[in-house]
Amino acid sequence: MVMLILVSGEGVTDMGRCLVADSCCGDEFEAGPMAWLVDQVVEAALEYALLPLGLMYFVSKARLSAVSKARRTVTLVGKKRPLETGYFYFNARAMAHLAKELATDMDDEVVAVLFRDADRTQSTAEVEWHNKRESMLNGFAYEGFDKGVPMVPNPKSEAWLLCALKKQQPYQHCDGIELASGNDRAPNSLKAQLAAALGEEPSAAALADLVRTGAVDASRIDMTSFNAFKTRLEDCLCPWKNMAAGG
Repeated sequence: MVMLILVSGEGVTDMGRCLVADSCCGDEFEAGPMAWLVDQVVEAALEYALLPLGLMYFVSKARLSAVSKARRTVTLVGKKRPLETGYFYFNARAMAHLAKELATDMDDEVVAVLFRDADRTQSTAEVEWHNKRESMLNGFAYEGFDKGVPMVPNPKSEAWLLCALKKQQPYQHCDGIELASGNDRAPNSLKAQLAAALGEEPSAAALADLVRTGAVDASRIDMTSFNAFKTRLEDCLCPWKNMAAGG
């Protein structure tokens, strides 16, 4: 049985984009750095990558938002949650719905990876990241979908990339990066730190190439938010890993 992955993000600098339409795969999918990180984790677990085989499907934020709005009309009566976590919850429900549709259309199993920056600032509690991630898990569970993976960098994707690309002690002591502000206008923002580490303002294509070529190595990143994503994805891949091992 083939395994497919459905991914969605916020823009071209994280999960990527479709060159045409609002959902795509193969040559129509311009994979971003976060999509390549997903592929690295998959390849390490299963010993083959999905992107070169056209087995990673992408759905745009706009399409997901439209489905999310429709899912808001079908929820638990009296179930209330803060606006910021409700956004993550309903996006996860929409992602689960689309993943199940894809599984039916392709007659295959589908794992869904939903990317959203935590966008936590230094003035907000670290528990905010945990609550947003849990909201995604709850959204997946409400739709009866057990192969949903929250990909929620704390505070944003630049933190994970900076861990690998910083000039001093790359891959070491990276937990402190997660305590930085996610505000791009903050002094010494993560975006500015990443540009300084690379010696230039990086394009989406350049960031994607750094991950694709292994300059950013998922196996060496050790950060709380990254490990939560990686462990969940590996758990969802277990059935295929066992089949590959002959179990």
